[in-house]
Amino acid sequence: MPALIVIGCIILFFVVLFTVHINVRIAMSDDMTLTLKVFGIPIKILPKKPKTYNPKDYTLKKIRKRDAKAAEKAAKAAEKKKKKKAEKEAKKAEKAAEEAKLTKEEKQAIKDKKKASRPPITELIPLALNVAKLFFSRFFGKIHIRVIKLNVRIGAGDAMTAAVIYGLANQAVQYTMEFLRKFCRVDKYSKSDIRIEPDFLIEDIAFDFDLNIRVTLGGILGAVFKAGWKFLVGFIKIKPDPKNPKPSAKPPKAPKPDFAPIPDAPEPRS
Repeated sequence: MPALIVIGCIILFFVVLFTVHINVRIAMSDDMTLTLKVFGIPIKILPKKPKTYNPKDYTLKKIRKRDAKAAEKAAKAAEKKKKKKAEKEAKKAEKAAEEAKLTKEEKQAIKDKKKASRPPITELIPLALNVAKLFFSRFFGKIHIRVIKLNVRIGAGDAMTAAVIYGLANQAVQYTMEFLRKFCRVDKYSKSDIRIEPDFLIEDIAFDFDLNIRVTLGGILGAVFKAGWKFLVGFIKIKPDPKNPKPSAKPPKAPKPDFAPIPDAPEPRS
């Protein structure tokens, strides 16, 4: 019976992990607000609550106690830093002493061995690009975005400048929305309040927006695990094997020709 309870708890944990949504709402009007909602419980991150002060915490006794605690903490941190620095210098000196005993040929052999154990950069870069492509496609594919409101008002000193900025801003917003619709899941796009308008009564660019981002923690972890697994498998494939080294792509150097000794010039006749 206890085993069944443990198994049931594990199954429930993964079900919750891969099904419960995390909602992130970002809004900007006069101030920026950031709210995280998990299990329907809103957690307000921005703006931060103003810090409240209790006069009882600022008596002479409590102030001295806090100062003593801070001084003790600083002393421990300084001692730890000093000890770490001494250990680092000791290891450095030990390494230098070991290297001093080696000949030039032995040092070069160690460098060549380290270099041979690393994958070639020509294979490592394509692997990293493929892994990044997989991660971003999986990551953005799991995100649901709802653009509730995006209002931009373009102002400038003169009408010509405002018109030019308006055209650039309009294109930028359109391209951004097309990017989101291509790589993410944009919900209720037809109901989004998106407006880009010129405003000749202001001299700056004013905007306000309201976005809601919804994702499951399992979706994020799934993208991380798949990308990590692909990188691990690919790295193992391209990692050099000291027992079976790959043939070098460079052609072998041509052997130096053996030159016949030049005969001595005959002595001049007297």
